[in-house]
Amino acid sequence: MNVFKIPVSVTYLTGRVLLIGAISASPMFLAQKKDSLKEKSIDEIVVVGYGTQKKSKVSGAVSEASLDKLTSRSLSGVGEVLQGKAPGVTVVNEGGDPNGSPKVNIRGLGGINGETPLYVVDGVVFNGTPSINPNDIQDISVLKDASAAIYGARSSGGVILITTKKGKKGNLTVDFDVKYGVNQTWRLKESLNAAEFQDVMYKAYENAGKLGSLPIAFNPNQYPDGRITRTDWMKEIFRTGTIQEYNVNLSGGSEKSRYFVGMNHRNLEGILLNTQAKRYNFRVNSEHKVKDWLTIGENMYYNYSDGNTADTKSGYTGALVAAMYYPPNVPVYTPNGAFSGLPIDVAGGYGDMINPVAYLKRISIRNPTHEILINPYAEITLAKDLKFRSNFSQTFKLGDVKNFTYRVLEVGKIFDTNNLEYQSNNSSTALAEQLLTYKIAAGKHNFDFLGGFTFQKTIDDGFVAKSYDFRSEAEVFQHLQNAADTNKDVSSYRFKQSLVSYLARVNYDYAGKYIVSVLGRRDGSSLVAKQNRFANYYAVSGAWVVSKENFMKDISWLSSLKLRGSYGILGNLGGISPQAVNPLMTRDNNVIFGQDPSQNIAYYATTRPNPDLKWGKSEQTNFGVDASFLHNSLSLQFDYFVKNSKDQIFNVSLPSTATYNNQYVNAGLFQDKGYELGINYNKVVSDDFTFSVGATMSQLKNTVKQLANVDEIFINDNGVRGVLKPTRVKVGDPLYSFYGYKTGGIFQTQEEINNYKDANGNLIQPNAKPGDIKFLKKEGNTGALNNNDFVNLGSPYPKFSYGFSYNMTWKNFDLNLFFQGVYGNKIFNGMKFISLNPGGTGQNYNMDKDILNAWTPQNTNTDIPRLVHGDPSGNYSKVSDFYVEDGSYLRLKNLTIGYSLPKELYSKLEVNKVRIYMTSNNLFTITKYTGFDPEVGMNSYGVDTGRYPQARSFIFGVEIGL
Repeated sequence: MNVFKIPVSVTYLTGRVLLIGAISASPMFLAQKKDSLKEKSIDEIVVVGYGTQKKSKVSGAVSEASLDKLTSRSLSGVGEVLQGKAPGVTVVNEGGDPNGSPKVNIRGLGGINGETPLYVVDGVVFNGTPSINPNDIQDISVLKDASAAIYGARSSGGVILITTKKGKKGNLTVDFDVKYGVNQTWRLKESLNAAEFQDVMYKAYENAGKLGSLPIAFNPNQYPDGRITRTDWMKEIFRTGTIQEYNVNLSGGSEKSRYFVGMNHRNLEGILLNTQAKRYNFRVNSEHKVKDWLTIGENMYYNYSDGNTADTKSGYTGALVAAMYYPPNVPVYTPNGAFSGLPIDVAGGYGDMINPVAYLKRISIRNPTHEILINPYAEITLAKDLKFRSNFSQTFKLGDVKNFTYRVLEVGKIFDTNNLEYQSNNSSTALAEQLLTYKIAAGKHNFDFLGGFTFQKTIDDGFVAKSYDFRSEAEVFQHLQNAADTNKDVSSYRFKQSLVSYLARVNYDYAGKYIVSVLGRRDGSSLVAKQNRFANYYAVSGAWVVSKENFMKDISWLSSLKLRGSYGILGNLGGISPQAVNPLMTRDNNVIFGQDPSQNIAYYATTRPNPDLKWGKSEQTNFGVDASFLHNSLSLQFDYFVKNSKDQIFNVSLPSTATYNNQYVNAGLFQDKGYELGINYNKVVSDDFTFSVGATMSQLKNTVKQLANVDEIFINDNGVRGVLKPTRVKVGDPLYSFYGYKTGGIFQTQEEINNYKDANGNLIQPNAKPGDIKFLKKEGNTGALNNNDFVNLGSPYPKFSYGFSYNMTWKNFDLNLFFQGVYGNKIFNGMKFISLNPGGTGQNYNMDKDILNAWTPQNTNTDIPRLVHGDPSGNYSKVSDFYVEDGSYLRLKNLTIGYSLPKELYSKLEVNKVRIYMTSNNLFTITKYTGFDPEVGMNSYGVDTGRYPQARSFIFGVEIGL
């Protein structure tokens, strides 16, 4: 009898363990059970805060992430698992660095302090993102609305609940999964070849009237060697990297004892030279029914990670920009095998540059990190439907950084010093939770009570030590004591914080038709002053299951219909610094004081204490609809939400007369609102063919409502080479919007320039020439162009994010397609300032081939201004929409094709299954963005100066079950 898989997520509970997966079924079983399976789908058990609920009785906005074919993919962490998989969850990759972590937001950024979700893994609350193996994940639920208030002061960014795999009743099973593949670039930018570089620079000097000062490097008669292309630097810095991943899972158990053991190793070579990441994971989960009234268990895991990473954010020395502007007539190596520098006779004509291959191969940044979790728990049945659960966890995160910076002695941008920096960053968190649950049913009235007390304490400590001038750079000598310079920079820190909480929740429903949930939590944090230490959070939600009303019974095509609503107040501890209330003292060795004034050591605080400081909060309102059709084959979830983030924490500067530099204060109001849609359809076409389709979409509008006694804040830490600073936070606009001049194309004639005047008849750009950019004055403004003419040029955060997946099984074959994309975000392409601007940076860098399309009287259909050395008209030095590009993209994030071998081929080997598969990540991308990759992230607020691009991967895998 053929056996095949139905791609329908059917959830059931084994003990306390949530299991969601595909069902293996024979055609006969399917014929008998098909209808009952569909009817049960609305009664799936979903994980909510501190417990589970039937899906039909959930009144809050809870999404379940689709994890189809998760084990076939090779993923770095939880963020990649969630991308495009749950409505309302926006995952933005911070470039493609193998050691990078994507930014995960639930329903927006949440204000200037930022919001990160709270992660809860098997009931354990984590500080930060847990370093778990994605292959160990069984299920993910996301609390998006006020229902997250059960987690109190840390819940305003939403809560991600992760359930890892658990053992099942039965004999020991062993599953092996082996993956091997390659990473490649999907798109490269092209620089000018040597002859083009020399010709373009000659023309730029000529157009600027500077041929008299033309460097020899760009004079073809004096330096013909400058026309010989020896290196394509962009191709030299990229490579084909390999991916290796190995997973081994053991599980089994009896009626009273079940266990799961998971082991993982992943080794990833980045597509940039000398970048890589590796990890090792080990997990043990078990549960034992000691008595009818006592169950004990534990979750334990160990994670080790390390890697080497490159700087791709700097507009000066970033690896990609360095490759873009390094002269192509220079070879990578000298004849004796050393790294090449600029030709010494003409080096001054090029400027300060580093050999990009040398830079990458010299990177020596190691960051070995160990994360350990020990989580024992016990559950006691005190009486029928009355249970007590005691949960304890201890988490350790031990991280070290060793960064050796080599000398750079090649002609160009010389660094004739070296140094070694050691860092140690350690964190330990203890969590104790005591929970009491009680369920009672009286006729059609059903009550579910939860009460609890939790205590969490975190200690962070570490040090930084740095020494200079190593006479030998051999690895064996890279230790602090071997530095020739006896001066060393040393500092250390230790911070403690604790959180004590009381929580309660009451769920009520009448006949499963009318549902109400009320919850509250009181949190006390050591991060704020004593009088503000405790704060209360709460939420109320309700639902009406319309489909259970008598008047709906005759509607056969509608399986279920539920209307939901919620409101609550949630907390945000994210912006509070340990120094906000009780600042640390700063040491100064050069303070002069005393009766006979002399130089002394003094300690003083630079931050003014604020005993009135309290943490931020958000007020959240949600309205939703859950519906299913055609015997639950088609399901739909829709939500509309408004989130107002209040009491944001600002670090404001103080006047020089205040004796302090700054102070943390509560101020500001930010609003996120939008809607979310999730659709799933499952279809059994025949005994051999089944398929499912899923789609998610989230729309978001962010608005800055109030700031701290100002109307706007300038963000200066994400500019381009200190010249372009486009980012502002301004009341009435989206957070981190780009501001600059709107442009009106390129001046084609001198007559256009002469006719471009303000209301007073004054020329707006009197020094412009044909081929220069036309910068528009804001309506009503007069006089010379200035910052008052800046307008909002867009936001780096997407207006829409979406995902689409298709799963199909046909006989022994399976197919998974997963598309993911964003729409409406803008990217500030700072690469243009460097790669299209001859001499405008103060250096004569090589340029992007796009410069060949610069404006000339014969080439007017272009948006690239005229070729002229030094940027005399400010075409590039002015912030304008010339740099702002559409960052929307659609990406085939994953394609997996698998084949399960027929049982008769391996049954004699006592093997349960053999599946071979091919999978590809980022197979193709549709985007209008002209940079390396549209996923530039939010760390630099959408400003791209050559971020590490996403890789395209091709992976072959084998699964074997014993």
